[in-house]
Amino acid sequence: MALLCSAPATTPASEVDTEELGGWKQDYIETPKSRDELDVSLPDYPQEKNLMDLGIATDGMQYTVYLDKPTLQRGEDGVVRYTVVLVPPSGIWNVTYEGLRCGERQYRRYAYGIDGSWQPMNNSPWRDVQGSGANRYRGILYEKYFCNPLRSNWSAEEMIKSFTETWHEEM
Repeated sequence: MALLCSAPATTPASEVDTEELGGWKQDYIETPKSRDELDVSLPDYPQEKNLMDLGIATDGMQYTVYLDKPTLQRGEDGVVRYTVVLVPPSGIWNVTYEGLRCGERQYRRYAYGIDGSWQPMNNSPWRDVQGSGANRYRGILYEKYFCNPLRSNWSAEEMIKSFTETWHEEM
């Protein structure tokens, strides 16, 4: 007895409906809507007198992590924006203006500081917060200070004060 196999007919690529993806019409594929974000203006460049040592260690890298206090703000869009200065033993400042999106556990860099001025990073992507290596500080800022759900309505002053409270865990 012979078995007959019939191969499915294929459509040449030029005839494929570009509106369909994986058998579903584009209209039926749900894509998450991006959260509306406020327009961001770059703050004044950090001055040493405004830096607060956060006492946060970086994994495997000898950086001192500073927060530029005047730049800390919680926007109406839920993003906490701040300038951070990472200083290795060489003393060279690594400066970034960035934001943490509370709820999604994401961060975005808005600008790098070079020679005392900002270099904007237009349309930089939101990335997942990783709590290790030189980026360990972001995970700690997110979890313990800026995006802690028990403190979601804290002002910048309250967040800054939380770094000096004796009740927080050792970093």
